[in-house]
Amino acid sequence: MKRLIPLLIISFVLGQETDLKNIFDPNKHRDVQPKWPVIINNVLPGDNAIDSILAADTVHWVTDGFRVQVLASNSMTKADSLSIILNSTLEDSVYVVYETPNYKVRIGDYVVREDADKMRQNLHKMGYRSAWVIRTRITPQRTGMIIRIGN
Repeated sequence: MKRLIPLLIISFVLGQETDLKNIFDPNKHRDVQPKWPVIINNVLPGDNAIDSILAADTVHWVTDGFRVQVLASNSMTKADSLSIILNSTLEDSVYVVYETPNYKVRIGDYVVREDADKMRQNLHKMGYRSAWVIRTRITPQRTGMIIRIGN
Protein backbone atom coordinates (compact mmCIF):
# COMPACT_ATOMS: atom_id res chain seq x y z
CA MET A 1 0.00 0.00 0.00
CA LYS A 2 2.89 2.35 0.81
CA ARG A 3 4.32 1.75 -2.66
CA LEU A 4 0.98 2.10 -4.38
CA ILE A 5 0.20 5.64 -3.17
CA PRO A 6 3.45 7.24 -4.48
CA LEU A 7 3.01 5.31 -7.72
CA LEU A 8 -0.52 6.68 -8.11
CA ILE A 9 0.64 10.23 -7.34
CA ILE A 10 3.47 10.03 -9.88
CA SER A 11 1.18 8.59 -12.55
CA PHE A 12 -1.40 11.30 -11.84
CA VAL A 13 1.20 14.09 -12.16
CA LEU A 14 2.67 12.65 -15.36
CA GLY A 15 -0.80 12.21 -16.78
CA GLN A 16 -1.46 15.95 -16.41
CA GLU A 17 1.36 17.02 -18.74
CA THR A 18 0.21 18.13 -22.16
CA ASP A 19 2.10 18.75 -25.34
CA LEU A 20 1.74 22.49 -25.97
CA LYS A 21 2.88 22.10 -29.56
CA ASN A 22 -0.31 20.23 -30.36
CA ILE A 23 -2.54 22.80 -28.67
CA PHE A 24 -1.40 25.97 -30.49
CA ASP A 25 0.36 26.25 -33.82
CA PRO A 26 1.50 29.84 -34.52
CA ASN A 27 1.79 29.09 -38.24
CA LYS A 28 -1.94 28.46 -38.43
CA HIS A 29 -2.87 31.58 -36.43
CA ARG A 30 -4.14 34.50 -38.50
CA ASP A 31 -4.77 37.97 -37.09
CA VAL A 32 -8.17 39.44 -37.73
CA GLN A 33 -7.94 42.43 -40.06
CA PRO A 34 -9.34 45.61 -38.50
CA LYS A 35 -12.42 47.17 -40.00
CA TRP A 36 -11.24 50.61 -41.05
CA PRO A 37 -13.77 53.44 -41.20
CA VAL A 38 -14.80 54.77 -44.58
CA ILE A 39 -13.46 58.28 -45.21
CA ILE A 40 -16.12 60.60 -46.55
CA ASN A 41 -14.79 64.01 -47.57
CA ASN A 42 -16.86 66.45 -49.60
CA VAL A 43 -14.24 69.21 -49.40
CA LEU A 44 -11.62 67.67 -51.68
CA PRO A 45 -12.52 67.15 -55.34
CA GLY A 46 -12.24 63.66 -56.79
CA ASP A 47 -11.27 60.33 -55.27
CA ASN A 48 -7.58 60.66 -56.14
CA ALA A 49 -7.12 63.75 -53.95
CA ILE A 50 -7.52 61.73 -50.75
CA ASP A 51 -5.12 59.08 -52.01
CA SER A 52 -2.46 61.68 -52.79
CA ILE A 53 -2.77 63.22 -49.31
CA LEU A 54 -2.57 59.83 -47.62
CA ALA A 55 0.44 58.85 -49.74
CA ALA A 56 2.29 62.01 -48.67
CA ASP A 57 1.94 61.06 -45.00
CA THR A 58 4.43 58.20 -44.83
CA VAL A 59 4.55 55.79 -41.94
CA HIS A 60 7.84 55.61 -40.05
CA TRP A 61 8.64 52.07 -39.03
CA VAL A 62 10.98 51.29 -36.17
CA THR A 63 13.39 48.36 -36.03
CA ASP A 64 16.57 47.26 -34.27
CA GLY A 65 19.71 48.71 -35.75
CA PHE A 66 22.82 50.75 -35.13
CA ARG A 67 23.85 54.37 -34.70
CA VAL A 68 27.21 56.00 -34.10
CA GLN A 69 27.39 57.94 -30.85
CA VAL A 70 29.75 60.90 -30.98
CA LEU A 71 29.12 62.66 -27.67
CA ALA A 72 27.62 62.10 -24.24
CA SER A 73 27.50 65.32 -22.20
CA ASN A 74 25.37 66.91 -19.51
CA SER A 75 25.40 70.15 -21.53
CA MET A 76 22.43 70.55 -23.88
CA THR A 77 24.11 73.52 -25.57
CA LYS A 78 27.22 71.49 -26.39
CA ALA A 79 25.11 68.63 -27.79
CA ASP A 80 22.96 70.97 -29.89
CA SER A 81 25.94 72.85 -31.34
CA LEU A 82 27.70 69.60 -32.26
CA SER A 83 24.52 68.25 -33.85
CA ILE A 84 24.22 71.37 -36.04
CA ILE A 85 27.86 71.03 -37.15
CA LEU A 86 27.48 67.32 -37.92
CA ASN A 87 24.19 67.84 -39.75
CA SER A 88 25.81 70.41 -42.04
CA THR A 89 28.76 68.13 -42.86
CA LEU A 90 27.10 64.70 -43.00
CA GLU A 91 24.25 63.34 -45.10
CA ASP A 92 22.92 61.04 -42.39
CA SER A 93 20.38 61.99 -39.73
CA VAL A 94 21.72 63.47 -36.50
CA TYR A 95 19.90 62.71 -33.25
CA VAL A 96 20.16 64.44 -29.87
CA VAL A 97 18.91 61.94 -27.28
CA TYR A 98 18.42 62.84 -23.62
CA GLU A 99 18.98 59.96 -21.22
CA THR A 100 19.33 61.19 -17.66
CA PRO A 101 21.71 62.89 -16.97
CA ASN A 102 23.33 63.10 -20.43
CA TYR A 103 22.55 64.50 -23.85
CA LYS A 104 23.85 62.11 -26.48
CA VAL A 105 24.59 62.97 -30.09
CA ARG A 106 24.02 60.01 -32.40
CA ILE A 107 24.30 59.67 -36.15
CA GLY A 108 22.55 57.50 -38.72
CA ASP A 109 20.02 54.74 -39.00
CA TYR A 110 21.99 51.65 -39.95
CA VAL A 111 20.40 48.24 -40.28
CA VAL A 112 23.81 46.60 -40.83
CA ARG A 113 26.64 47.08 -38.34
CA GLU A 114 29.28 47.29 -41.08
CA ASP A 115 27.66 50.49 -42.39
CA ALA A 116 27.77 51.99 -38.91
CA ASP A 117 31.44 50.99 -38.62
CA LYS A 118 32.20 52.81 -41.87
CA MET A 119 30.59 55.96 -40.47
CA ARG A 120 32.56 55.56 -37.23
CA GLN A 121 35.80 55.33 -39.24
CA ASN A 122 34.85 58.48 -41.19
CA LEU A 123 34.16 60.29 -37.92
CA HIS A 124 37.55 59.17 -36.56
CA LYS A 125 39.18 60.70 -39.65
CA MET A 126 37.23 63.92 -39.02
CA GLY A 127 38.69 64.10 -35.50
CA TYR A 128 35.91 62.54 -33.42
CA ARG A 129 38.09 59.87 -31.80
CA SER A 130 35.55 58.92 -29.13
CA ALA A 131 32.83 57.88 -31.61
CA TRP A 132 31.52 54.35 -31.17
CA VAL A 133 28.77 52.13 -32.56
CA ILE A 134 25.72 51.45 -30.41
CA ARG A 135 22.73 49.15 -30.86
CA THR A 136 19.41 50.98 -30.64
CA ARG A 137 15.96 51.32 -32.19
CA ILE A 138 16.11 53.09 -35.57
CA THR A 139 13.81 54.59 -38.20
CA PRO A 140 15.63 53.78 -41.47
CA GLN A 141 13.79 56.13 -43.85
CA ARG A 142 14.81 59.38 -42.13
CA THR A 143 17.82 61.15 -43.62
CA GLY A 144 19.30 64.61 -43.26
CA MET A 145 17.36 65.61 -40.16
CA ILE A 146 18.14 66.72 -36.62
CA ILE A 147 15.81 64.87 -34.28
CA ARG A 148 15.47 65.52 -30.56
CA ILE A 149 14.33 62.57 -28.44
CA GLY A 150 13.43 63.05 -24.78
CA ASN A 151 13.36 66.41 -22.95
